[in-house]
Amino acid sequence: MGKNKSLLFMFLLAITLLISACSSSTSSKSNSSGEKKSDEKKEIPTINIAYMPDVHGATPLVIAEKKGYFEDAGIKVNLVKFNSGPPEFQAMVSGDIDIAYIGPGATFLAAQGQGNIIAVDSLNTGDMLLASKKSGVKDVKDLVGKTVGVPKGTSGEMVLNLALEAAKVDPGKVNIVNMEVAGAVSAFIANQVDAVAIWSPFTAEIEKQVGAENFVKLADNTDFFPEYVFPQSWVVSPRYLKEHKAEVEKFLQAWTKANDYRKDHIEEAVKLTAEFTGIDEATLGSQVKTTEFLSSEEIKGKFEDGTAVKWFENLQKLFVQNGKMKEVVDGEKFISPEPFYEALKK
Repeated sequence: MGKNKSLLFMFLLAITLLISACSSSTSSKSNSSGEKKSDEKKEIPTINIAYMPDVHGATPLVIAEKKGYFEDAGIKVNLVKFNSGPPEFQAMVSGDIDIAYIGPGATFLAAQGQGNIIAVDSLNTGDMLLASKKSGVKDVKDLVGKTVGVPKGTSGEMVLNLALEAAKVDPGKVNIVNMEVAGAVSAFIANQVDAVAIWSPFTAEIEKQVGAENFVKLADNTDFFPEYVFPQSWVVSPRYLKEHKAEVEKFLQAWTKANDYRKDHIEEAVKLTAEFTGIDEATLGSQVKTTEFLSSEEIKGKFEDGTAVKWFENLQKLFVQNGKMKEVVDGEKFISPEPFYEALKK
């Protein structure tokens, strides 16, 4: 009997030790797994960004990549090239693009609720209405019966409409043809159109190809100052802003640094942009001459004192006149400076 008790005691002891060992092993594995998870790096978010190949729509992105500002902010970017604003908004609606650079002419799409303006890039004076000398056009009134190539929904179209209005020319008496900007340049060079309404640096390409002596500038942005100012801007998909506000702030954290670097190191900025876009430095340099760059603190000031809101609301008046909008929308409904303010704090 004593022997049986002894065997029973030894059996129970063995079971207890086995359970203890298993428990210890499970706890150890659990801790090890927990440590692994905490040590794993979080996945870095990628933002899909639409850019245009110039010193406005590409340069801040190029600088942010080269100087490591995106990396410092904790994001990656996928850069997608566009030549005008309306296709960018289509890409934002489809979810292919999160953030985009736009010119003044596409602002009406933001006002219609398709995008939120999160930064003013710069102020533009490089939109021009040009006519070939072969066309016989010497001033805006001579455009009656002539063919004008222009990318619709762009700042080029805005300058064209303003010029026609100032000259009291009925747009219906002008053959206005919607063309992609590169196509408009080619058509002008080949004398397939009498005039074009486009912007720098494409205007510089025309000058290079045909010579300044072979065309006349009928109008540019400065003809309509100070009533109309033409801000270029960065917009975000409303859905992306709502779902990824932290990423938007990180983008702006990098962008504001790159923006200031561009302003303070414009020659280097042009060189980096030329390498990235394949556009020569001279052409990009001509665009610098038609741009007023603002520091990030200046942009903040324009947001805070309401100046930026007035710029965009005034542009809307043009969109109402040409039928793109039914009425002027309160700028605060589509201008969202809060992420910009937060980015400057970091």
